[in-house]
Amino acid sequence: MPACHLYVLPLFREDIVKLGISTDPLARVRAFSSRYYECFDLPRSLLVEFDSVAEARRRETALHRQLRAWNAPAPLTVAAMAGGATEWYRGAWRLLFEAASDDAARGHPAWLPAVAWWQTRLQAEQAELYEWSEACLRGVGSDDPIEPARWASIADVLDAWPALGLEVDDALPEAMATRYRAHRGAWRTGLAD
Repeated sequence: MPACHLYVLPLFREDIVKLGISTDPLARVRAFSSRYYECFDLPRSLLVEFDSVAEARRRETALHRQLRAWNAPAPLTVAAMAGGATEWYRGAWRLLFEAASDDAARGHPAWLPAVAWWQTRLQAEQAELYEWSEACLRGVGSDDPIEPARWASIADVLDAWPALGLEVDDALPEAMATRYRAHRGAWRTGLAD
């Protein structure tokens, strides 16, 4: 059986967190927003690993019961199709941190906070990112512009790396790295699309 993580995802600039479980927290957080690293404050997120989905689900259910008084509606900024509409809590981050700390004290691997976990997980996709970047540039000349909507979706993926404090250039083919550096430079000066 695969390991399963209990995650706590705080929203940026809000006292609201999402509590849930997933065998792949990165895939799960991506389901909420293509720019998940701007939606959620991943440096303040928490992750606790359990040996199985059933064990993680039991812990999640116990926490949901404990936090009923803190229940909040799902934010409008998060994709409704991602689900989990009842798993949002206002003012509960400290309680969840303490619960995750208790889980860690009982021997569960925990990342409190989880920024290093997110960085390691992104870096594990480096080979796939390189191939994906090559595919994105297939048929595009070195001086040809990329259609703005297509470039926006490319930037959504690549921007996760610097948002989490990682250098992305080495994970990209040189042609994509050059385009992305130009994009980041334009973005910093306010000229990006």
